[in-house]
Amino acid sequence: MQYIVADLEWNGSYTKKAHGYFNEIIEVGAVKLDESLRITDRYQAVIRPAVSKKLSGVVTDLTSITAEELADGTDFPTMVRELSAFIGDGPAALLTWSTSDLLVLMENCRFFFGQQEIPFLHYYLDLQAYAQTRMGISAAQQLGLARAGELLEIPEDALSLHRAPDDSLLTAHILQKVCEPDGLARAVQPADEEFYRRITFKTTVISDIRDPQVRRSELDFSCPECGRGLRAGEWRFHHRAFCAELHCPDCRKDYCGRVQFRIRYEGVECRRKLSEKRPKPEPEENTEAAAAV
Repeated sequence: MQYIVADLEWNGSYTKKAHGYFNEIIEVGAVKLDESLRITDRYQAVIRPAVSKKLSGVVTDLTSITAEELADGTDFPTMVRELSAFIGDGPAALLTWSTSDLLVLMENCRFFFGQQEIPFLHYYLDLQAYAQTRMGISAAQQLGLARAGELLEIPEDALSLHRAPDDSLLTAHILQKVCEPDGLARAVQPADEEFYRRITFKTTVISDIRDPQVRRSELDFSCPECGRGLRAGEWRFHHRAFCAELHCPDCRKDYCGRVQFRIRYEGVECRRKLSEKRPKPEPEENTEAAAAV
């Protein structure tokens, strides 16, 4: 299997053509690697916008892409045909740094082709998640591409970051640094119907404590000191979680409990946190005023 590391730049705007907010791809960079992770070819394209002709200030400042560059670019359907030809007919896995680029690519396929399936996508790997696992970094941290390059001591002097061709090259170098060949092959997943259902599933937070998916046992906490069950006050939904004040009658300590129920594709996930309430410090006495009295 060969590996295609891709990176996108896009311009987001509200537009009547898309009936709302739309992230239109304006640049694509891709690097092809063989089974030994040797770079064998590269692809790049600037894409002429069809939805919003005006670049946002954020995109201009970040990428330095100009309106003149875009005017000379190709169109999205042509880019898809070119990239499909670049990938070829053999088995190939598409890799992106996080799933953001993949979701934007699906968004553009829905707009231009009327379907979210990506024509050249047969296997996929979220390289950000894979790299963080290999580097021993928690998924909760969301490691950025440039930071990952720094940690892996990959030189960036000759690279123009936040442009798709060089970002895809940096991503490919990260893959070469962190890859464990057998593990990489196992991490790649087929882009079948379940893949699309999973990737488009919207994780939601349960806000109604009466919801039958709320496991009431998760609202029970024990005192960290004595192990007895804590007495809970009323549970209220606050800052995307259920919160309550809890008390241990034996240790005479007060706590704050926080429980969040998230509906994920795999099922309901529960996150719990218990923190002790510290007494507020007494205000310091104004010694100068006391002396004057």
